[in-house]
Amino acid sequence: MNNYKLIHKLIVKLTTSLILSLLAINVIAKDYLIKNATVHTASEVGVLNSTDVLISDGFIMELGKNLSGNSNVEVIDAKGQHLTPGLINANTQMGLVEISAASSTVDHTTEQEGVGASFNIAPAINFRSTLIPQNRINGLTRAIVVPGFGNSIFAGSSSAIALLSDMTGMISENIAQHVLYGVSGAEFNGGSRAAAHMALDKALEDANYLRHNRRRFEPGFESHFSLSIADLDALKPVLERKIPLIINVHRSDSIIRMIALAKKHNIKIVLQGASEAWVVSNEIARANVPVIIDPISNLPNSFSSLSSRIDAASILHNAGVKMVFTGMQSTHNGYLVRQSAGNAVSHGLPAEEALKAMTINTAEVFGIKNYGQIKVGMEADVVIWDGDPMEVTTNAEQVFIKGQKQPMVSRATRLRDRFWDLNDNKNKAYVK
Repeated sequence: MNNYKLIHKLIVKLTTSLILSLLAINVIAKDYLIKNATVHTASEVGVLNSTDVLISDGFIMELGKNLSGNSNVEVIDAKGQHLTPGLINANTQMGLVEISAASSTVDHTTEQEGVGASFNIAPAINFRSTLIPQNRINGLTRAIVVPGFGNSIFAGSSSAIALLSDMTGMISENIAQHVLYGVSGAEFNGGSRAAAHMALDKALEDANYLRHNRRRFEPGFESHFSLSIADLDALKPVLERKIPLIINVHRSDSIIRMIALAKKHNIKIVLQGASEAWVVSNEIARANVPVIIDPISNLPNSFSSLSSRIDAASILHNAGVKMVFTGMQSTHNGYLVRQSAGNAVSHGLPAEEALKAMTINTAEVFGIKNYGQIKVGMEADVVIWDGDPMEVTTNAEQVFIKGQKQPMVSRATRLRDRFWDLNDNKNKAYVK
């Protein structure tokens, strides 16, 4: 009798688990048909008016007019609205910081000796961070999460995430290495840019030597190297051209020197910050080097950025430079990358190029596959906007990430709703 009860309970548990699994699959696999939208594809196709998009199994399955789906498809009429790929900010610390002034919530930087390039921030990313839904409801669907600089010109490696509130948000880690040059990099090397240049050059030489002589390496020989063995090993993917080296640099002459250094070591680089990149835009274009900029950052904040200007993005585009955008307060308000892009448009950058700088360009620079355009076969990261996506007054109506319809709520919206009616006394006290 006891055996019968045990078997019965086991069957019930297995059946329940199977049903719940099937229900979960059905939720993930739900189809959506977005109709009559102005579709900004961020591709060679450009903008398509009054167009339908069918989302199935997390991917864009069809793109055209008068599309229809199966009986289970949810139809969304987006007439008069705009549809873009989900936006991505290329320089955030999303999930690594909650409150900057509270050190217990800050995980983006290490001061540990001998840990620079080998610092991998991925294990510390908190997908339950309140910053993720706040950015998500404003149209940001992905983010590049970067380390901060501790006691080395090498900060470590970055990760790419989708703005989902669970571990499925991790897309890939170790997608790029980050290094600091210019006046800030000089501070780590005796106060001179020349010393910073020597340190970077020597680190790449040492990493390359170790890469080709790993079998002959003897313990104790590390004292001959400029960095720890772990740091040099972390630079191997850079030397193999598998990932780029992101160089934080601003002054135009420093930019030229970094391009020359990249050529010497045959590595892929990306210029970060690049306040004076427009001055040497033709040289950057010829070297096929992308830049990551905040197009609204036009103040001469230091002697390295005296030539900053508000129309730099337009100049870089006209020269043929591939651009990737970040934005104001790139972590807590990472979605403001769209406002920065809108400012670039107001100063001469074509709107579709501004969109690419927040979508497909970023995906290509960081090696993110199947994302960044509205085209068949791409992952369905899309946003429905109530107006022109380059206008600051436009809001995200609905966000999809990997084909999943996202809740348009955050801690901020819940607090707003809770205290909206000031005459409702029950909302003034804390209630569990």
